[in-house]
Amino acid sequence: MENVYSLVEEFYKKNMAAGQIVPQEIVEAYLRRNAWHGAGDDELKRLWSVICLLITYVDQQDLYSLGSLTVYDYQEIIYRYANDRADFMLAEADINKFFSAADKFYEYMQRTRDIDDYRQGLKAAKDSLYEGGYFFLPDRRDGDAFYSSLEHMEEVPPETMQRLNKMLDDLLHRVDEYYKQPAFRRDMDRAVVMYAGPDYDGQDSWPEDERRGFWFGFWDFFLFDYHLIVSDSIPLRYYYEHERDKLSTSEQDILRDLLRSRFTVFCIEAVGEDFVSCRNFFTGENFELPVPELAIGNYDHCILYGHIHSHGVMLLNYITSLNASPKLQRRMRDVILRQFERFKFQCPQAEMKDFFARNGGVVRHTLQILAGYAQLNVLKSCPVKQPLPDNPEAAELFAADIDMLRRVAKHVGFSKFEIGLLVKFFMDYVTESAVDKVDDVLLTALLLEFARINGVDLSGQSEIYELLGIDSRRVQSCMKKISAALACEVFDPRYLTEEAFIKSLYY
Repeated sequence: MENVYSLVEEFYKKNMAAGQIVPQEIVEAYLRRNAWHGAGDDELKRLWSVICLLITYVDQQDLYSLGSLTVYDYQEIIYRYANDRADFMLAEADINKFFSAADKFYEYMQRTRDIDDYRQGLKAAKDSLYEGGYFFLPDRRDGDAFYSSLEHMEEVPPETMQRLNKMLDDLLHRVDEYYKQPAFRRDMDRAVVMYAGPDYDGQDSWPEDERRGFWFGFWDFFLFDYHLIVSDSIPLRYYYEHERDKLSTSEQDILRDLLRSRFTVFCIEAVGEDFVSCRNFFTGENFELPVPELAIGNYDHCILYGHIHSHGVMLLNYITSLNASPKLQRRMRDVILRQFERFKFQCPQAEMKDFFARNGGVVRHTLQILAGYAQLNVLKSCPVKQPLPDNPEAAELFAADIDMLRRVAKHVGFSKFEIGLLVKFFMDYVTESAVDKVDDVLLTALLLEFARINGVDLSGQSEIYELLGIDSRRVQSCMKKISAALACEVFDPRYLTEEAFIKSLYY
């Protein structure tokens, strides 16, 4: 049986172009390093099989470099690897093992040779296999490789760009029509108010260009930042998951690219002929974007925000530009960082990306308010108690009561995310007050007090009491006890919903 070094020697003799992609001596040195650290011949052959396939694919596709491999290339490589090896399954563990082998080889080359970093593209490919936190390998592409092929083009011909734009427009039109169904009417009404703000009273008196601009911005917010009432999914992900079987391969690729975009606030460092050099306002990360189709003016006094995805085919969504002096930009950053700290009352381990993913609407409103009214204090002081830790024992003890609370809250119209906060509110109260029995009065009081601290007064609505057949005076007395026990404040960050967070900016 041939050893691994004989296999490498034979491969490079038969494939003259392989040495231009990865020199033979690099591969052999890497394998000897692994042998020195205890890898047996079978393990060395497995590592070589990964490296060999990567080189072969680059050669066959005339890509010339491992750095040219895209998300879609890696997905095809995985399918080919599964065809070649009986010990490799198209399962999460085996695929991650493949990525790990490639990553270690890339890391070795970068550390020992003066080459580009190939690991970023590899990481993007691995990330592309997780949707909503769950592993998902897209179907293998057949004849419909239009969208994935664009990434290898240095210049996209006008007719190809026209085809892409038409495909994107048609797809987003179908998404638009999907969410105009009666089943999503309440979500649409709620989203409009969240996007426009609590003072929104319709567009009857608006000029046509303002209406058009409003709806462009609204759909960007709705598809990427809004969370649906029942599922808590963002609408674009919900559409993709429920309509995927009706989409072509390229349409699926477009949606997956869009879903990998992230809400980003950034400023412009320099403007070139074809690209602008940008800096993430909060992470300091530098990146380049095509020149936006908007009048930038003095970019030192400009801040932009929108959804950006820098891997795969570049897709920029609706980008908003605001005038802000360097001093005002610093204030904007400070206010949003303080909002992030309040968000951590609910999610202590949260990172900035988690705050943006949950409260993109708050960030939008904050930037817009400060751009228009620089001296306005949008973040009111709010002294509150520190969050209480979770209480698993109490959760088990009151499991039946929690289930009842969830059902009533859902019937009243609370969203999935709001119900989660409400349950935390319930658990904090029974823990703090050493409650040993829960009745309908307490459940109703918890519902109404939770609504009150989120800026909604439901205590005067008789149907709330009629729902459970209880006396309103007893409920209101119980609400006062809850408020005193937890030291509740209006817009209390421990239990603040997305809608209330936005509303709090205007009070």
